[in-house]
Amino acid sequence: GRGLAFLDNIIKRHPEMNQLPGVQVSIPRTVVLCTDIFDEFMDKNNLYQIALSDAPDDVILSHFLHAQLPDSLIADFFTFFDAVKSPIAVRSSSLLEDSHYQPFAGVYSTYMIPYVNDKYERIELLAYAVKAVYASVYYQSSKDYMTATSNVIDQEKMAVILQEVVGEAHGDRFYPV
Repeated sequence: GRGLAFLDNIIKRHPEMNQLPGVQVSIPRTVVLCTDIFDEFMDKNNLYQIALSDAPDDVILSHFLHAQLPDSLIADFFTFFDAVKSPIAVRSSSLLEDSHYQPFAGVYSTYMIPYVNDKYERIELLAYAVKAVYASVYYQSSKDYMTATSNVIDQEKMAVILQEVVGEAHGDRFYPV
């Protein structure tokens, strides 16, 4: 998330990047669900006990999928849907992924949700994807990586990036750029 904001700033400060014919440099439409939403989700649904346990990944995922996201997100999701008429990438953006000293990219899950006309179906798909990204913090492979890098999992905080997938529709298929 921090990296995207940095790149957006660079692009705005250097308009010469868009002076080549046929080339446009930009950041796709993006919404960041900050770490306070993760904290609220975890606390409201009492997920820390199962998350920090030795339960299998599928059990952890099931608990997260049955939990409820904060109601305040629904209006934000609808606003995002008004602006984005393409598939959406649902990406992790944790505090450790922004670390300058240890690589954490690729440790947590990313999901793509298709564009569907029914906004309520899109809400359901998006909510499942966000909750699954949150759950991936507590998968065994993530816990193992935490241990290997001398990090403490209960200090990790997860933000989620919702990002428009840029591309073109051809018939009933969508092809990302």
